[in-house]
Amino acid sequence: MNPRRYPRESGAARPFLRRIVPVSVILLAVAGPGFSADPGPTTSTGVQVTKSVPFVRESIDEIRARAPFRAPAALGDRAIPLRRIQRRSGAPGKEAAPSATPATAAPVVSSSPAPSAPALAGSFEGLGNPPHGQDVIPPDTMGAAGPDHLVSLLNSDFGVFSKSGALLQKVSLQNFWGSLVTPVGEPADFPYDPKILYDQHSGRFIAVTLDCTIAPNSWVMIAVSSTSDPLGTWSKWAIDADLDNNVQQSFNSADFPGLGVDAFNVYVTANMFDAADVGQYSKVWVIPKAPLLTGSNPITWFEFRDPPGSDFTMQPAHTFGTPGAEYILFEGAVNRLGVAWFDGVSGTPVWHSPSQVPVSPYTSTNSLPGAPQPGITTTIDTADTRLLNTVYRNGSVWTTHHLAVNGKVEVAWYRINPGSGTVESQGRVNDPFRWYYYPSIAVNQDNVAAVGFSGSSTTEYVGGYYTIIRPSSGVAETVALLKKGEAPYLKTLGGTENRWGDFSATVVDPTDNVTFWTLQEYADLPVSGISQWGTWWGKFTPGTTEPPPTPPGSSGDGGGGCLSVTRSGGEAPFGTSLLTAGILLLPACALGLRRFLLRRGRTVPIRHPVC
Repeated sequence: MNPRRYPRESGAARPFLRRIVPVSVILLAVAGPGFSADPGPTTSTGVQVTKSVPFVRESIDEIRARAPFRAPAALGDRAIPLRRIQRRSGAPGKEAAPSATPATAAPVVSSSPAPSAPALAGSFEGLGNPPHGQDVIPPDTMGAAGPDHLVSLLNSDFGVFSKSGALLQKVSLQNFWGSLVTPVGEPADFPYDPKILYDQHSGRFIAVTLDCTIAPNSWVMIAVSSTSDPLGTWSKWAIDADLDNNVQQSFNSADFPGLGVDAFNVYVTANMFDAADVGQYSKVWVIPKAPLLTGSNPITWFEFRDPPGSDFTMQPAHTFGTPGAEYILFEGAVNRLGVAWFDGVSGTPVWHSPSQVPVSPYTSTNSLPGAPQPGITTTIDTADTRLLNTVYRNGSVWTTHHLAVNGKVEVAWYRINPGSGTVESQGRVNDPFRWYYYPSIAVNQDNVAAVGFSGSSTTEYVGGYYTIIRPSSGVAETVALLKKGEAPYLKTLGGTENRWGDFSATVVDPTDNVTFWTLQEYADLPVSGISQWGTWWGKFTPGTTEPPPTPPGSSGDGGGGCLSVTRSGGEAPFGTSLLTAGILLLPACALGLRRFLLRRGRTVPIRHPVC
């Protein structure tokens, strides 16, 4: 060994190090505080199932024609059970940004004193309380907007409206699913927990409803319209929810589904409860859309039973664009939201266990205080703090729920950057006197978010409200009234809870990707002394707003650019992976190496990436 060589090479290396280290530090800082050498979260590919399942294809006219000849189930008045869950203690998952705190990452902002949310451009009555003997609580108010129609899906009925408010078609929820016969009878003997959305990728409506609260006869029922016209033909399938991985017969039934969609798949989640109504685990069904769009049977799905890091009440995103991943949000560890995701969505989906994203502190509970209403001491049940829906658009994931602050319930919303695993903005919608609950959130092409919800106070009956959040302010504007409540509300149908909710609908109109529709529940006038709920549609447009900022190299909803990295296997969008770090360091390394070699009398051409 010749010791004289080391001082000379060391001296040559010092300029190289002096140049590469500062550049590298800057690039790693840009990469975000989540950088680590962690190999990535736990993944799962689930179990692939290809199977012929109960299936029917029929139009709404055919449903109506068959209904009189179908033996009706004796449903009677129904109170859909609220299955409360306890969040898992110490929810697993990698914290995405350990150096970020809610206070420094994204301060919580409340409603702005001005300006007010935009005025309604249209408003009309939706589906209402069915008559005695067919009553149901809660309505589970859900709706979707297509190019020419609005579709409402409740625990009681399926209805189609024109955008001017005309009711074009209505059938009971039981009849909507009634032709879907299974080996053990019709799944629609106790349909509940409906969800519906308009899939802008395919131009179809997609609906999900659960059936039967008693295993082993628990079903996930899926319906897809054949075109963008919901008055036409629908294809429907039933998946056995309590048959785990198509092999193991469990005695756990599905509850409180989540529904999401991207360019390739339909995503359905559910909480699984045993016969004693004790939560056992969560499930995710990832169903490729191609067979659904053609009305085929058998179909294929990927089933994830209790995937790594999962928890109860997971909400898959309604995904706009093609980000290459499907995000699923839920309540995580203390003062965290769990953000899991699938990649490989165009082929075999791969589940990634969640990152824990810090949010403003709140108390997660399965029993929130009831909301007041005038003229009656019985309060409105506000259930718990579970997330209620999720939207991905323009590189951000948005979600909402309601929670208690100083014993009073208000709405909370979050905008999360899935690239860094941090909260870009978050806020609360509150009022000195009014309580707000059961929110839903939508995001338009300009990054304006709209939130619709119920509200009441000691002087106001339960009504529907809404607000918007503009990207320039990141603050919810002053709340506007959709439909005022008309009377006190007390309806338990023999139970102990004055049920409301369990959710609502706020969506973007696909014709312009700017206008919002919201569908909310309100307390209607009583009939024969019996309290009635009603639903109300409202339309509003934010007006002129600045376009969302486009990151360098971005292609809008779809992402992309020179430094775009396709995720697969164990690569994670939360916290920069070693591969991403290597890409970020490459220019600095090339620059330093080139100068180092130039000192040695050699030149090396540097190839720059081309977008």
